Amino acid sequence: MSSRRDLHGFEEDLRWAVDFDPADPRLGLDWAECSSDRITRRTLLRLAVAAGALRYLAPLMRPAPVLAQAAGRPGGELKAAWGVREFTNLDPAFINQVVQFQVTSNVLGGLTHIDAGLVPRPDLAENWEVSSDGLTWTFKLRRGVRWHNGDNFDADDVLYTFNRTRDPQAGSIHRSILDPFERAEKLDPFTVRFTLKEPRAALLVKITERSSGRALTIVNRRAIQQMGREYTRRPVGTGPFRITEHRLGERLVLEKFPDYYVKDRPLLDRVTIFNIEEPATLVAALESGQVEFINGIPEALFPRVQANRDVTISEADDPGFQALFFNMRNDKQQKIGKASLPTDDNRVRLAMARGMDRDDLIRRALFGRAVPAFGPIPKAQKLYFRDLSQTSPQRFDPEEAKRLLAEAGFGRGFSLKMLVSTAVRRRGEVIADIYRRTLGLNIELEVVDFPVQVQRFDQGQYELLQIGSGGDPDPDDSIDDWFWTSAKFNTFGWSNKQVDALNEAQKQTADIQKRVRWVQAAVDLIAKDAPAVFLFHGKDSVAYRKNVRGFVHIPGLRDLDAVTVR
Repeated sequence: MSSRRDLHGFEEDLRWAVDFDPADPRLGLDWAECSSDRITRRTLLRLAVAAGALRYLAPLMRPAPVLAQAAGRPGGELKAAWGVREFTNLDPAFINQVVQFQVTSNVLGGLTHIDAGLVPRPDLAENWEVSSDGLTWTFKLRRGVRWHNGDNFDADDVLYTFNRTRDPQAGSIHRSILDPFERAEKLDPFTVRFTLKEPRAALLVKITERSSGRALTIVNRRAIQQMGREYTRRPVGTGPFRITEHRLGERLVLEKFPDYYVKDRPLLDRVTIFNIEEPATLVAALESGQVEFINGIPEALFPRVQANRDVTISEADDPGFQALFFNMRNDKQQKIGKASLPTDDNRVRLAMARGMDRDDLIRRALFGRAVPAFGPIPKAQKLYFRDLSQTSPQRFDPEEAKRLLAEAGFGRGFSLKMLVSTAVRRRGEVIADIYRRTLGLNIELEVVDFPVQVQRFDQGQYELLQIGSGGDPDPDDSIDDWFWTSAKFNTFGWSNKQVDALNEAQKQTADIQKRVRWVQAAVDLIAKDAPAVFLFHGKDSVAYRKNVRGFVHIPGLRDLDAVTVR
């Protein structure tokens, strides 16, 4: 089939996908249509519309350039660098950092894997069926898949992973994701059936090999039992690459797995990932050719990288959010040596939200490469997004912010320590400057390596912290993972019974109209109570030298199986 005919067919399907009544419950989809063996291209496009992922399908409308870029000679080595001090734990049960998952998505596999359009595609599962009530999901597993240690993959591995994640003694940080599951059953060596207590609208997103999907990133029992702690450094997977060397804080080496189930993948023989924490050193290594690929572009150095003619920048809209989180925990005395903070008062938190000039922040720190955020839902989650710039209780209004501070007894300002990571120091400096100028606040920066920041976030050891969500194409990531009482990332101690109820309702319904209404109501309550100051929805950016070909940009991931180096 010619590329012209394929392009025409895609355009026809795309027009059809958006030619429907948005008020129609579930956009005209039912559970059966979501079964993998029956999914058509049009159904996938409709799912993409529903998830707000349609913009990411645009590259598919330009097949010729994509194919041209992918051309390259197989073999060779890619020298890459990640802007972190070290990869502390690569066991998917404990991964809570995007930078870790960017590595393990090349090593491990899940039942499904997200694609560049943020649509779940078959991975270790070839297809799946869903019962009409949405409570039973049956996955047919891929045959002939081998683990890096030579074991054969089958249903026992899926059940072991499921039970390990659910076991309180195992300590998985993703255990709550499987709370809706009643049981998992092995029907035969290559068929697994999951039974849910109630329907889950975002099930496929939750189990994908991305972001919150680590609960069902499949692991090997024998490797875990034999390797012990070493497994956290060199996990054994079914992916295109296997880890052959890991020197903490120095480098990690991936080598081609010759028995990978996808024929002729990966194309590279070897990938060496160096740990280069210092932003200037990271960019200098790319400029000199010491490395050919970096996993992210330091914000303050973006113009410098952009001006380099030997470097290609790839960007995608990030489906997450960036925010300032307040420590609202009851155990602050134990965690930070202070029993209370000015930000315990809702008026102070709202004042800081109203006093944040997001346009100024985006212009000065991000060089215009973001849009202001007034809640956790980005435009990428299309149907769930609303423009809140004129109505949000967090919209910029410095006079109202000053009034709120005075009412709370802090008219003369106060001091607060803000924890930021090394890569976004410039962002932190601009935030501090905005608060100094608009509200007279003294924000003192604490700059640490990103893994250290995440560790302190997990432990509640901060006063104010700037961090955000890598994001999934579903509001479950924005609400369920962060803003209900028992959310896995709710380390900031916030609780709201109304939000809890709305979150539980939106997770269970298959009625898209109701889900949109409940998600948006939860967003309004979150913005008003202000456990966080929402800052912006940004860009996911990588940079690589011109000799690198074939990189397919999946937001948040760094899949390297199709990459070649000339």
